[in-house]
Amino acid sequence: MADKKKAPPARPSFFNPKSAATRFLTGLANLIIVNLLFIITCIPIFTIGASLTALYRITIAILAGDNPAIFRDYFKAFRDNFLKATLLELFYVAVSAFFITQIVLCNLMLPPETARWVVFCPYFFLFVILANTFYSFPILAWFEETFFQILKNSLLLSISNVPVTIMYVVISAGLAYALWQFPSLTMSLLIFLGISIIAAFYSIFLKRIFEKLGAEISFADKEGDGRRG
Repeated sequence: MADKKKAPPARPSFFNPKSAATRFLTGLANLIIVNLLFIITCIPIFTIGASLTALYRITIAILAGDNPAIFRDYFKAFRDNFLKATLLELFYVAVSAFFITQIVLCNLMLPPETARWVVFCPYFFLFVILANTFYSFPILAWFEETFFQILKNSLLLSISNVPVTIMYVVISAGLAYALWQFPSLTMSLLIFLGISIIAAFYSIFLKRIFEKLGAEISFADKEGDGRRG
């Protein structure tokens, strides 16, 4: 009787491309790469807005189940949204500088008792500006909107999702405090992986918010290349 061919040994589940472990390691590697790309593209400072847009383009895509080509898709998002993202960045910087100047002048020119109440208004507007930035760059990354539509919709989203907005502000404030108290350790973590991890965490809620509004988050939606998660 002829010998039957033996079936090839089953591939260990750890090395299966569809296994949870492989997907986790792939996602982790992608986050490390996009973290490095973000830091490099932020070096000129005025490109921070475009870098944030590209970062959220990748992190939300990963959560949506897409398989982005990190280098190509990051730089495509960076290039395509550069002008609008830079205008948004400059707008936020200019408005923030105005209110910070008001706070400084109030503290210098008014009695402490009076200044304590007067500076409440500029502090409130600084909070609003910070809250808007958490939504405006992700909106730019995934939706075709005008400059003023982005400003309006980011304000509406920050108001309609107050718990998420407050959480973003608290986390960002905690990060700023960590940078002040432990600069070397915090910078080391941010340079290796920290920025993309924070963006991915923020993206969990951003993706849900966008989908609640009826948006279907996928590369295919904006690029029309047929890729699906």
